[in-house]
Amino acid sequence: MTNLERRLRKLEVTMTDGSGLAPGSRRWLEYWDREISNYMQDPELRRPKVLFPIEAVRAVMECCTDPASLVGSIREADE
Repeated sequence: MTNLERRLRKLEVTMTDGSGLAPGSRRWLEYWDREISNYMQDPELRRPKVLFPIEAVRAVMECCTDPASLVGSIREADE
């Protein structure tokens, strides 16, 4: 591992959000997809345990057409 690779990994560790995951990673997207989905389906609309970063909301909205997306699988009550 080169010095540059070590420095990049160290930087990635410090660049996390409320999820504790590196923004933009697949696990990060899955985490926020699950959290936003849980919030959208909560009948009491309780405050989420972690506030949603705008980057996460944008990323989830872009991927919600993906069949694996939990947010995209939520159907409106009228349907």
